[in-house]
Amino acid sequence: MGANWLSYSLSDFLMFGPEVFLRLFVRINQDVWPWQGVAVMMVIAIGALLVRGDTMARRCVLLLLAAAWLWSGAGFLVHYYGPINLPAVWFGWAFVLQGALLTVAALLWPWDEGSRRTAWSRWSMGVGWIALMGLAPLLAVAQTGDERAAALFAMTPDVTALGAVPCMLLFPRRVRWLFLLLPLLWALFSVTTLWTLGTRVLSIIPGVTLVLAVMACVISPRWGRSPD
Repeated sequence: MGANWLSYSLSDFLMFGPEVFLRLFVRINQDVWPWQGVAVMMVIAIGALLVRGDTMARRCVLLLLAAAWLWSGAGFLVHYYGPINLPAVWFGWAFVLQGALLTVAALLWPWDEGSRRTAWSRWSMGVGWIALMGLAPLLAVAQTGDERAAALFAMTPDVTALGAVPCMLLFPRRVRWLFLLLPLLWALFSVTTLWTLGTRVLSIIPGVTLVLAVMACVISPRWGRSPD
């Protein structure tokens, strides 16, 4: 019996192939048209708020992130991905919970205006974040060769998790891990699935998420020593 189990590979446990999975991106873009514009405006708004950097801007960033977790979790994971991959449903509800936690944090977390970053740091973070969210969706297009398969922030879980990780640097490290745990777990699950499916280009997104999440958990210089 043990020898039989060793003969299985990860692909034997997947109930779908790469064509079926990649088709999900086309389906969700077709079904929500023309509401992709909302996702694009969310990206621009979060980038602008990161540049602004005051307490109200941080609260708005978290509220927009919360909406993105809810949308990608209940939408893509539960409704589209869940029927062909049961663990996606569990992750979908975890995304919804993450959205609820971020909403509470946005409303109640006591930020100190004195911890506001320098103008250069804020501009670098805001512009860099928008650039990252602009490039990541193109990997799905490159993987499929279909421009209708763009994986947008707030609509798809991989790009949503990728975009959320840098924003978690708004929190001090003592609580940051709470919001980085789900991106870490999802990135591990997603990169394993995508690699098994042979969609290597698309697996770059959760791979980068995994690296950034680990860095965000580990690297946290004190504000007084390194304000940037």
